[in-house]
Amino acid sequence: MKNYDIIVIGAGPAGAMAAWSAAAAGKKVALLERKAEAGIPVRCGEGIGHRGLTLTLQPRKEWIKSSITRACMVSPSGIKVEVGDVGQSWILDRERMDGDLVKEAVKAGAEFIPSATVVLCEKRADGLYRCISQDKEFTASILILADGVESRIARCFGWNTALDLKDIESGAFCRVYSNHVDPDCCYFYTGGAIAPGGYAWVFPRDRGEANAGLGVIGSKCKPGLPKELLIRFIEQNFPRARISDLHCGGIPVGRWINPLVKEGVMLVGDAARQVNAINGAGIAYSLYAGKLAGETAAKAITKSKPVNYKRLLRYQKEWAKNFGRQQERSFALKEFLMKTDDGFLNKIAESLAKEDPKNISYLRVFTRTFASRPLLLLKVLKLFK
Repeated sequence: MKNYDIIVIGAGPAGAMAAWSAAAAGKKVALLERKAEAGIPVRCGEGIGHRGLTLTLQPRKEWIKSSITRACMVSPSGIKVEVGDVGQSWILDRERMDGDLVKEAVKAGAEFIPSATVVLCEKRADGLYRCISQDKEFTASILILADGVESRIARCFGWNTALDLKDIESGAFCRVYSNHVDPDCCYFYTGGAIAPGGYAWVFPRDRGEANAGLGVIGSKCKPGLPKELLIRFIEQNFPRARISDLHCGGIPVGRWINPLVKEGVMLVGDAARQVNAINGAGIAYSLYAGKLAGETAAKAITKSKPVNYKRLLRYQKEWAKNFGRQQERSFALKEFLMKTDDGFLNKIAESLAKEDPKNISYLRVFTRTFASRPLLLLKVLKLFK
């Protein structure tokens, strides 16, 4: 039995940031990870904007694989709409970044324990939380659960982590090597034939190398379909390309779990469903939530009593006020888009394709898409504030 102030389960961006922040505040922290290494495999496109990253971290040169200057959206009928104003955006080396975040947590004083699959957690009579992993046991005053979309540990404490089929996408991801990769442009492909209820994407990492993937909404998916569609998509758009690291996984696209805190247990990242509901992007959300949860947990452990549970509630309050509101807006927009068809998307693309790409931004694309829905348009404007 090993005893800690705080145990973090899951060493992705959310978990590593939580462990780093709590350890930097002087608490005894354990970071448990079921895999032998953090960040492998990477189940995302690795794209992030300047604001989303720098809100929590200053980017390191070695984390940046490429800088994005353009984006191109392709409608179901093949109409291309180039977005010339994408702001400062990057494609990250998530494997490197995730590993460095864990190293920073360790440098701050956290103990990193890989290959530790937690099978059970419970609250003991003395108020401590016990985590059982294979032949090891750990106890702590606070648990931070960052164990991903497949999280089961939250159920030990009464959370219902099941997702409606309309609120989860089954995703397929891979690395593509081809001379047809555009080195500074992200591509987004829509249409029922490409990715039912979702979209396909290509994000360049380097010359001749890109991340590619797609998501199929759960209500329209069947076993093996995302992988089949992704292979077909690559064959059509990158003939004779080499593919590596092909893998699959779930992408939450619903609302964040409420509450995020129960007594001394906190949820962060994909385990908390903290993901943009329109595009499934979650790196910025996870980094912010992890840092906030770690700092809040550290402040909740005082000398007067083991844990001030009321202080932990600040984490949910701050999340709800910031990214939480943004996620709620993205969910409302996603719900509307789920009711549209390929014809609607083609019509929007036809309208935008006539404009100068220099005058088109993501905001303009969304404004045109939701122009006929005043309440949703207001959410769009707030989403891009």
